[in-house]
Amino acid sequence: MIYPIIGIPLMGKGLFWRYMQYSYTHCLRRAGASIQILPWEAAPEAIAAAVSRCAGFLFPGGPDIRPALYGQSAQPGCGISNPARDDFEITLLRSAIEAQKPLFCIGRGMQILNTAFGGTLLQDIKSQQEYPHSDFLHRAYATHPIELDPDSLIGQLLMTDAVTVNSLHHQAADTIGEGLWIAADSPEGFPEALQIEDYPFCLAVQWHPEHMAYHTPIQQRLFQSFVDQCRKETA
Repeated sequence: MIYPIIGIPLMGKGLFWRYMQYSYTHCLRRAGASIQILPWEAAPEAIAAAVSRCAGFLFPGGPDIRPALYGQSAQPGCGISNPARDDFEITLLRSAIEAQKPLFCIGRGMQILNTAFGGTLLQDIKSQQEYPHSDFLHRAYATHPIELDPDSLIGQLLMTDAVTVNSLHHQAADTIGEGLWIAADSPEGFPEALQIEDYPFCLAVQWHPEHMAYHTPIQQRLFQSFVDQCRKETA
């Protein structure tokens, strides 16, 4: 069996970030992947080496992206960003897309994808939400419904046009970047999944399947499909 190497940007060095990173790596290893944690090194040679070495990339959750990257100044409610991580992930993502690598973008990862394509973000959605969208205590369980485009990749993998998911975000994609389209949304109209037009394989979801996968096996299917696609690229 081939164990494709999946690259994941480092989330942080503290115990909390190590715990959060483990949630992703555990799901990927269950699906048969090897893991390469990538430090925040945006130098061209480091990016090129990562793209050459890894069969695919998972972009995980994390802190708010700095608004300057999508042409805005910080507004009330916007959290503290990590510029080194922002710059690394944007550069890596664009290089991975150029190389047509399989992608799995989760939470902040979906927002990075939208930013990389020229989209913008709502910096704080609390005043607009119908359901609580930042519910860390219930991260392992579904807390609100979403509707999926049945023709989208995510709709085909989950085999439904409606599902309930968890939620750990206080920001959301606003203007959608050119070349992307909305594959799922929440009752309030917040994008819950994005897809790249005419791209081989890209899952981009606003919810966090890495926390749901143990109790909701269908969410593990997303990791399995991603790893299987990376395995095809390695074969």
